[in-house]
Amino acid sequence: MRECELLLERLNEIVDRPVRIMVACGIQNRVIMQNRLRERLPKGLTLVAGPGCSACVVPAGYIDVFVRIAVRPDVITASCKDVLSVPGSRESLASVAAKGARIVEIATPRDCLALAKANPNKIVVYPAVGFEASAPSVAEAVLEAAEQGIDNFCVIPSIRLLPPSIDQILRDPCLNIRGLLCSDHLTSISDTEAYTRLARKHSIACCVTGFELFDILRGLLSLAIQIRRGEASYDDQAAEYFSTEESERIRRLVSQVFFITDTLWRGLGIVIGSGFVIRDELALYDATKRFHIRFSEEDQLRGCACDKIISGKALPPDCPSFGMACTPEDPIGPCMITNEGICWSYFHFSSVVETE
Repeated sequence: MRECELLLERLNEIVDRPVRIMVACGIQNRVIMQNRLRERLPKGLTLVAGPGCSACVVPAGYIDVFVRIAVRPDVITASCKDVLSVPGSRESLASVAAKGARIVEIATPRDCLALAKANPNKIVVYPAVGFEASAPSVAEAVLEAAEQGIDNFCVIPSIRLLPPSIDQILRDPCLNIRGLLCSDHLTSISDTEAYTRLARKHSIACCVTGFELFDILRGLLSLAIQIRRGEASYDDQAAEYFSTEESERIRRLVSQVFFITDTLWRGLGIVIGSGFVIRDELALYDATKRFHIRFSEEDQLRGCACDKIISGKALPPDCPSFGMACTPEDPIGPCMITNEGICWSYFHFSSVVETE
């Protein structure tokens, strides 16, 4: 569209030196690849990926817990599609489903409640994988279950907060990241001050915007202008979508069910203050407490460079397994598994793969 071309022209006018920008959102990275935007950007403007796919950063030890619970005869696992094929140390939910474990694909956490009511002799377990935007719907399901006395439903908490992980990544001065592009759905729960603090702490420009190509280009232009002016500021182009009252209501809802803790990320290790744990008064709905299972603290990555890719240190073509030993049909690393993984997007939309 003409509006996008005008934004590209303006970017070419402004970017007059090498600039590295991290695109934290997996959906935004996919849109960038689908539209071959990297090939149309100014030569000095480099986009790197961040930890923007919630399924990609679930450690193998967490998947092992999902599997251990799923194979129990008294359990029905209700999972979103993206989680099914994520590998653990030996199995995935998809592989144990093929062996007879009862696993049902659902769209939302509240779907679990109907499933629990229909199967009173089974415990319906939901592996709650996602970034902060997914926390409100999980909290609503837990509170509704408690209110209705549905005691055969519980959650495996695996929700992660994005700002602390980005903070940890940006501590590496060798990355030379000058700007951070994030997606607007995260600010529905994340305090916008978290991004303002990131901008000031690391002296970077920060912009939160939508998922369309126009939104992304507008966000990149905002970042380029901030960087050229030498500003370390926060631009929320999606602020009109979330009222202060709604954001506060959502945060209160989440705090009724969860509290924040240190959490392990695949490829990043332990990130301080980056995860949610269900409060003790709602322990009945925490599957790890209900089944007395603990998450492993080990982080396994073999034969792939996903840890470097989600840290902005490499792009998928830099991985020796990319497109060869590691493909969407036979993935080695988590970034190749879902369409929000940066390797998946590169594989499907990059000319690097086409020319091999």
